[in-house]
Amino acid sequence: MEGYRLNPLLSRKQIASIVKGLAEQISKDYGQRELILICILRGAFMFLSDLIRHLKMPVQVDFVRLASYGTGMKTSGRIEITKDIETPVEGRDVLIIEDIIDSGRTLQFLKDRLALSKPNSVKICALLDKKARREVEVEADYLGKEIDDIFVVGYGIDFNEAYRNLPEIYYITPIDRQRE
Repeated sequence: MEGYRLNPLLSRKQIASIVKGLAEQISKDYGQRELILICILRGAFMFLSDLIRHLKMPVQVDFVRLASYGTGMKTSGRIEITKDIETPVEGRDVLIIEDIIDSGRTLQFLKDRLALSKPNSVKICALLDKKARREVEVEADYLGKEIDDIFVVGYGIDFNEAYRNLPEIYYITPIDRQRE
């Protein structure tokens, strides 16, 4: 997209190492108990795809789509369910798969909503965490990497639906046309 520069943040190799480490910890913690992975679309689909290949326990996968971003770099603050889960979670272990924790509102909303169905447990696995932007106290049980307050793209994460296909993660900065 014109007007923005992509700056490298995490390489393919770094992402692979983070994902493998998370999967090892999750596998260790759950043993052979079946786990329901609920992926928040669209940003977390690549993360889920890589993570699930390293998990050692039986899993089921479902998807939820929660919209909180408009067409900018900031959350709208309002959360809409545009695709709900279909898998019953009562009495089962649930792991929410998220690309990045920002304000925390989306994750808290989903975690509270899932709790109404009385699962055995609900935990969060996030690739990235931007704690500087937190508005609601929510923590990942499994966290890949904490990052500064920067806007990131790639590896499933978008900016106005662009950049999802990049295999690495970048942070965006505006191009200063006067300096070039």
